[in-house]
Amino acid sequence: MRILLVLVPLLPLGACGASGALRQATLAGQCAADDVACSRRHPLAPLAIGTRFYPDISVEVAGTSTPSLQLESATPDIVAVEDGMLVARKAGASAVLISTDDGSVVDFVHVWVAPVTKITLARRDGDRLGGAIGLAVGEDITIQPTLWNGAQRLSGDGDAQWTVSNEGTLSVLRDGSSDRRRLRARTPGKTTVTVALGETKTTVEIEVVP
Repeated sequence: MRILLVLVPLLPLGACGASGALRQATLAGQCAADDVACSRRHPLAPLAIGTRFYPDISVEVAGTSTPSLQLESATPDIVAVEDGMLVARKAGASAVLISTDDGSVVDFVHVWVAPVTKITLARRDGDRLGGAIGLAVGEDITIQPTLWNGAQRLSGDGDAQWTVSNEGTLSVLRDGSSDRRRLRARTPGKTTVTVALGETKTTVEIEVVP
């Protein structure tokens, strides 16, 4: 593998992604433009163990066109690369190389992985839930988990498990995202929704009224 050195002025890189060490590439999360609560937008945060990160890679080097790019992890037991996504295996840090099809390394970033110690819940617009939720029959609300290591927010797309204590009162529906869920009130009553990733979990109380 060889490093491609480009000795030309570089264009400014966007603040929404992680700039490579050589300042020639940016690694950012794949998010819809109107998804203000997208959990994959901030690759500067460590990835949570057991989650995936779907990167968009951009190279901004003046005077060149964008080459075909590949990702490769220097430590695959910490961060693996599978079908173009980063998979967080265990705590630590690994360099992720951004290279062309011929093996020339254009840039690299260091990706950290940390365990999840806390889960909080937020509405789709990003507002954090601070207590119980009241819904009328037929009403719904979309919420998603936020993963933390201590006071530091983690990134990554995980397969959290969602359970409801009273399934007759509330339905938990997918909305096309692996982490978000749409909760629909079905019949009057009270229920507890539990969201768990590994050994870490959180709950929210929901009351459905007629």
